Amino acid sequence: FFLTLVPGAALSGGVLLAQCGVLMHSFWQRLNALFFYTLSCLGAFAFLAAATTYFHEAEPRVSLQLERIMLRRIQSAGHDQAILSLAIDADLRSVFNWNVKQLFVYVTAEYETQANVLNQVVVWDSVISEPEQAHIKSDLVVNKYSLTDQGFGLRDNEVKLVLNWNVVPATGLLTLSHAFDQIHTFQVPATYA
Repeated sequence: FFLTLVPGAALSGGVLLAQCGVLMHSFWQRLNALFFYTLSCLGAFAFLAAATTYFHEAEPRVSLQLERIMLRRIQSAGHDQAILSLAIDADLRSVFNWNVKQLFVYVTAEYETQANVLNQVVVWDSVISEPEQAHIKSDLVVNKYSLTDQGFGLRDNEVKLVLNWNVVPATGLLTLSHAFDQIHTFQVPATYA
């Protein structure tokens, strides 16, 4: 610490104007500190906001039914293909809360073959952005994506249909849910159409 007398310095209230040798922070250093302090506060508030939604208990009601199935053998490609018609009644409105940006809803067909212990194929999907759209009710939903096996393992096989949904939040973690309590199981025909 050192004092330097400034020429022409005046005494003001008994205090001599002096230069202390300590440099003041520049404008950019102050702006940087303010920016990162604000960013830290926003991050903490986002974490707290996301944490409030983890206590939300959703009670979705799901019903899946197979209406029709057509099994084809695609000999040139070397695989079985099934075209499904589904009846879906899924009320996912209770999944929505203030932090849900959208839901990605999809139906998977799950089955076993000699080659694979678990085969999962997405046969239908939808993106829901509003709670009003979250009640999916249709007696005839034709699968968007055909149920295709890597070989010829679909014929006379047991297949389970499961409704799944991903919650895309405004802030927080992406979560995955399944309606395992409402699985619909069916037997694929033993003959090709």
